[in-house]
Amino acid sequence: MKRLLPNLRATLPVKMAGWFVFFWLTVCVLNKVWPLPPLYPDGPATVVVSRDGEILHSFGDRQGVHRYNVTLADVEPFYIQALLNYEDRWFYWHPGFNPVSVVRAAWQWASNGYVVSGGSTLTMQVARLIDPHARSITGKLKQLWRALQLEWYYSKDEILTFYLNLAPFGGNIAGVEAASRRYFNTTAGHLTKNEAALLVVLPQKPSLYRPDRYPDTAQSMRNKVLDRLHGSGLLSDKATRHLKQEAVALRRSDNTTLAPLLSRMLREQYPDRHVIETTLDAVIQQRAARLLIKVKRQLPAHSSAAVLVVDNQTANVLAYQGSVDFQDNSRFAHVDMTQAVRSPGSTLKPFIYGMAIDRGIIHTESLLSDIPTHFSDYKPQNLNERFQGAISVSDALKQSLNVPLIQVFNALTPAVFEQGLHQAGVQLHHQQANLTVGLGGTGTNLQTLAEMYRSLAIEGKFRALNMVRDQQRAPEPDKTLLSAESSWMVFNTLSAISASDRVVPRVRREIAWKTGTSYGYRDFWSVGVSADYTVAVWVGRPDSSPVVGYLGATQAAPIMFDVFDQLPEDASRVHQPATVKRQLICWPGGRAKSVSADASCAYQKYAYTRNGLTPPTLESDGDFVVTDSWPEALSVWLQHKGRMTQELSEPSLSDQKQPEAGIRILSVNNGQHYYLSQIDSIALKSNKKPSEVFWYVNHQPFHGRQLNLTHYQGELTLTACQGLQCDKRVVVVHR
Repeated sequence: MKRLLPNLRATLPVKMAGWFVFFWLTVCVLNKVWPLPPLYPDGPATVVVSRDGEILHSFGDRQGVHRYNVTLADVEPFYIQALLNYEDRWFYWHPGFNPVSVVRAAWQWASNGYVVSGGSTLTMQVARLIDPHARSITGKLKQLWRALQLEWYYSKDEILTFYLNLAPFGGNIAGVEAASRRYFNTTAGHLTKNEAALLVVLPQKPSLYRPDRYPDTAQSMRNKVLDRLHGSGLLSDKATRHLKQEAVALRRSDNTTLAPLLSRMLREQYPDRHVIETTLDAVIQQRAARLLIKVKRQLPAHSSAAVLVVDNQTANVLAYQGSVDFQDNSRFAHVDMTQAVRSPGSTLKPFIYGMAIDRGIIHTESLLSDIPTHFSDYKPQNLNERFQGAISVSDALKQSLNVPLIQVFNALTPAVFEQGLHQAGVQLHHQQANLTVGLGGTGTNLQTLAEMYRSLAIEGKFRALNMVRDQQRAPEPDKTLLSAESSWMVFNTLSAISASDRVVPRVRREIAWKTGTSYGYRDFWSVGVSADYTVAVWVGRPDSSPVVGYLGATQAAPIMFDVFDQLPEDASRVHQPATVKRQLICWPGGRAKSVSADASCAYQKYAYTRNGLTPPTLESDGDFVVTDSWPEALSVWLQHKGRMTQELSEPSLSDQKQPEAGIRILSVNNGQHYYLSQIDSIALKSNKKPSEVFWYVNHQPFHGRQLNLTHYQGELTLTACQGLQCDKRVVVVHR
C-alpha cells in the first residue's frame, strides 16, 4: 500500500491535466458545432435621430420590431437597480446561471412533471432572446449553453446592455429606450420611479402587462415590483405608499416623422447601425417641414419643393426636406429632390465670375458687352430678350444677364472652369464641358449647390456637407473653390440684391443670394448665404414636366427667405480680406485711372480688385482690348443703335462718371415696409464717412446713427446729405 501511494501521487496531476484538456477540447468542439448566434439575427432596427436625440425616423428589423439601442450610461440608474433587484440579484457573481435557481426549477419539474419556473438569470433571458427555444428540458439545456457562451465572450456590463436593448415590451417594441419613448414620451435616462418599476416587470409577460391595453394589470404588477424594492430596503415606507397610489400615466408623443427621405438614404448607407445620429437640428427641421406644408397649398398639381439648411462654420446640415410633403404621393413625395440631378439654370454664374476674377480676367466693374453675339456656333439670349450694351460685371451678375456671362465664360473657358470644380471636389453631370454649362446646360443637385454657395461665406473653402455625427471619422480637409478675395467680392455683389415684394424679415441679416430657372421652366432654384447659414431651395415637378410662367425669383426665393426667418441670428460676419483693394478704374479701358490717359477715361468707377490688379476690358471674342478704347463689337452695336453719343454724354445711373462721388443711403430701400412687431429700429448708413454725413428724419435734423421706429407711424422720409448733395428714401412704418 505504501508503495502504491507515491505512484498515485505521481499520476494524479497527469490525470487531472488530461481531464482538463478533454473538457477544454469538448467545449471547443461544442462551441464550433453550436456557435453563438448573432445578437440581432433579424438585423438592426435602425433609429435615425437629430443631434439633440430627437427621433426623426424609426425602421424595424426584418420582423418589424423597433428598438433604440442605448448603453448603461444612458439609462436611469434606479431602473438598473430595480431590474437587478427584481430579476437577478446575483447577476454580477454567477457564471451565467444561478445554481440554486436551477436546482429549484429541476426539483419542481421532477415533482410536477412539467416546467413550473425557469429560474432564468438575465444572461439566460438574453440567451433565449437571441436563440428562442421550447419550454422543455432540452430547451433549458440549450439556454444554459448559450448563457455560458455569453459569459465567455462578453463582460457582465455588455450582457446587461444586451438585455436593455433586446427585452420585449409589448407589440413591436423592444428595448427600454424604445419603450420609454413609446409609453411615456421620455428617454430611458429620465424615467420616474413608477415608470421604471413598470418597465422592469413588463418584459415578463409583455402581451398581458401592456399599460396601454391593460392599465389595471400593469399597475398591479408595477406595485409588486415596488413592494419587492421596499422589502429590499431600496424604497422607504412613505415613498412606497406614495408611489403605489399613483395611477399608470401614459404620455404618447405627437411628433410627426421628420426628414424621412434623409433617414431612408442614411439607412441604406449604414445598414448595420442601430442608431444613426445626424447633424440635423430638430427644431429647425420641424419648422422647415411645417413651412413646406404651407407652401404646398400654393403649388400647382404634381409639384414639389425641397430645402437644405447648412451651418457654414461646420458644414453640418441642419435641415433636410427632400419633398414638399412625404405623405402626398400625388406630388411624387418619395422622390428626394435634394439628390435629384437637374439643370441648375443660372446658379453657376457667381462661380464663373469668381474664377475669372481669380485668373485676372476681370474685376468687379470690368466693362462687358451685353449685345447680340455669336460664340462659335452658340448664340446666348437674355431671359427678357433685350440687350443693355455696356454693363459692368457686378450689374451683369445682379441682373443675371446671360450674354455678358458667356463673354466671361468664353474667356475663362469651360475646361478651366471644370478643372477648378474638380480640384475642389465638385462634379457636374454632362458629357463634355462647353459654353452651355454656364446657363444650366449641365446637371447637379441641391446638395452640391449648397456646398458651393457655402464657400462664399468662408473664404472660398469647399467641403462636402456632413449629415452624420461620426466621432470616429476625421473631418475632410477643406479644398479651395474660390480665393478669399473673389468669394468676398461675389458675396458682396449678391448681398446687394434686394428682395422684391418682401417686408422686413424677422431677423435682419446680410444675405447673398442667387436664383435660377432651368430651360423649359422645369426647375426653379434659390440659394442664399449669410455669415452663418446657407439655405438652398428647389421647386418644380419631380417628373420634369414644365411649369410655364414660374421663375426661381418668384417661386423659390420667397421660400428661401422664409426659411432664413426660421433661423437664429448670425453670430459672425463675412469680413473683407485685406488683399481686396478698392480702385478707381476707367471705362472703356477697364484699367486703373492712374495708368489711363485722361482723354480715354470716359467713365470712372470704383472697383474691388485682387491686390489692385485691374485687367483691361474684354472683347466679345475673349481677347483683351489692346488700347483704352471701346470694344469693337460693342462700339459698332452702340453706333448702330444710335446710342454711342448718348452713352458718352448722358450715362445711366449705373454707368455715370464717378458714381461714388454722390452720397447714397445704403441701409434702407425706397418704399420698404417696417412692422414694429418684427423690428423696432434701423441703422442709418451711407456710402460716406459717418462724420461727413448729416441726417434728416421727416426733414428735421437727426444726430444719431440708429433710428427708433417706435416714435413713428406711416410714411417716413429719411435724407442723408454731404455738402450740397443729398439722397432720400421714403419708407412706411406699421404698428
